Amino acid sequence: DVPDPLLGRILNERFRILETLGAGGMGRVYKAMQAPLDRLVALKVLNPQYSGEGKDPGFQKRFFLEASVTAKLRHPNTVTVIDYGKTEDGIYYIAMEYLEGLTLSQLLTQEGPLPWPRALNITQQIARSLREAHKVGLIHRDLKPANVMILNQEADHDVVKVLDFGLVKSFIGDAAPVSQDTSITQAGIILGSPQYMAPEQARNIADPRSDVYSLGVVLYQVLMGRAPFQAAQSIDVIVKHINDPPPPFHTVWPEHNVPAEVEALVMKCLAKRPVDRYASMDAVLQGMRTAASASGVSGVFTTRTGLNAVGSGPHSGPHSGIHTGPHQALGSGPTPA
Repeated sequence: DVPDPLLGRILNERFRILETLGAGGMGRVYKAMQAPLDRLVALKVLNPQYSGEGKDPGFQKRFFLEASVTAKLRHPNTVTVIDYGKTEDGIYYIAMEYLEGLTLSQLLTQEGPLPWPRALNITQQIARSLREAHKVGLIHRDLKPANVMILNQEADHDVVKVLDFGLVKSFIGDAAPVSQDTSITQAGIILGSPQYMAPEQARNIADPRSDVYSLGVVLYQVLMGRAPFQAAQSIDVIVKHINDPPPPFHTVWPEHNVPAEVEALVMKCLAKRPVDRYASMDAVLQGMRTAASASGVSGVFTTRTGLNAVGSGPHSGPHSGIHTGPHQALGSGPTPA
């Protein structure tokens, strides 16, 4: 009930905050107008608890380092970061392109499970976005339907944008622009959303194959209407990720016609051990091509950007007029260990 002090404020003489788009554990997202371009942007303002010097002294260094790398991502399926900075009174923000559409989570709520060709079309665009991020050493680590936008701009196929790359998260891998820093992740914090989290993330270990696992969870949910592991408590979901095999498709929805090759693709992504998964997003994309071809659908991945794949029917829900900025849900933020 307390008025938001940021509404109406202009940050660093560039971004005039107009309205709130969403809120979550990591902060708030606002619709803002960028001067002098008069361009609408989605402005993510981070929760002050993550920038308090006493709580996380490495925050400022990490924020600027990771925001600068995130801003270099240029893939058509990745949300564009326009600017980032800090105000004199300590407000950290990141400005992104303003998107209109539905999150994948909203789309699934509206339409239910999707036919497998459309599901593959959406997830191969996600895979292409993640592939570019992995090449610069950036791991998403919080991939979920709430962090995927399906845009309104096309009536005859889905155009995907992946959101929330790497902010306040560490870089890992040989291509990383910085060496692994033990101060990157606060002790006692698990980054990610338990329902979509790779088993190794419970130990704060992640590499690109962790995103492969999360992509497998997303594809499972898009096809089956539910994530593979469910429980009342987050810790119980994590334990299931570590110990339980994913339920076969026929036990979840016997009548849903998903080819065995597509199910095998999902299950390989969901292997418990990273070494047993696809080794990269390139390998995932090849697996998708093979599964689609074996199931009688050709030409699914013929375009260079992946924006015109076969098998995605028109949006059937009331998409027009929905203004959903990036990170509408913002995810759950860090989960206490």
